Amino acid sequence: MEHSNSTDKNNRLRRENEEKKKRLEEQFGADYWYNSDESTFSPEIESQFLDHIMAFENAFQSSKQIKLYDFLEQPAFRKVEELTNAEVTEELSRIMELMNKKMVYLDTICEVDDSELYRFITEELFFEEKDDIPIPGMITHYTYEEFHPNHEHDIRNHSIDFVRSFLDKESGYYTTFMTGEAEKADWHLHFREAFSFFHLNDFIIKELEFDTEKARVQFDCDFVGEVEGSEKSLHFLGAGELMLLYQWDFWCVDKINFPKSTVC
Repeated sequence: MEHSNSTDKNNRLRRENEEKKKRLEEQFGADYWYNSDESTFSPEIESQFLDHIMAFENAFQSSKQIKLYDFLEQPAFRKVEELTNAEVTEELSRIMELMNKKMVYLDTICEVDDSELYRFITEELFFEEKDDIPIPGMITHYTYEEFHPNHEHDIRNHSIDFVRSFLDKESGYYTTFMTGEAEKADWHLHFREAFSFFHLNDFIIKELEFDTEKARVQFDCDFVGEVEGSEKSLHFLGAGELMLLYQWDFWCVDKINFPKSTVC
């Protein structure tokens, strides 16, 4: 009898969940990335999930734009130039705590000193507009580098990630680091198809220079490529160069020159 009641309850919840999804699709154009029949959600968990989505969609539809400073209830603050270094650290901690209490979080990818972070918050971030959605637990998240990219950091990381991915024959992900023009070209395909396997020993960036549009990266590398259809291997050891362009707010590889190879 108890098992029968549980089954009836689950079937009722499943029918209600289907109705909720239908309303979300009709009212908000919501789409779903999972199949309810294959979902590992229990009917109770799925019901709660759909309720949260419905609450968010309703709140979003009626929400207005509000400056972050007003959302934080206009906290008092002093200009960064009026503070000593010790006061800056103390005030930054206070402001960050106020933000966190309102579920607003700021992170940095790279190290940013307290004075710059405090300046950024009080002179820029406070005046950014956000959706005023009064949903408990709703988080607003910002990253400093979204406003002030650290180009050197990005160039270094994109160069390293590109080379590692390019020399990984089991993946084609390397093209996501390339410019559209470079991806359409076939030099990268011919190079990779000439080898059955690569073994990367080392990749070190020695020097880089950049402006707002392009970057040049000089590196030392050490990797071995096993020639396709042969027992021979080629050893690439020495200096190389990467050229990158800034496209779509992203540093993209346009060209690469590896050192000349020698037969192992």
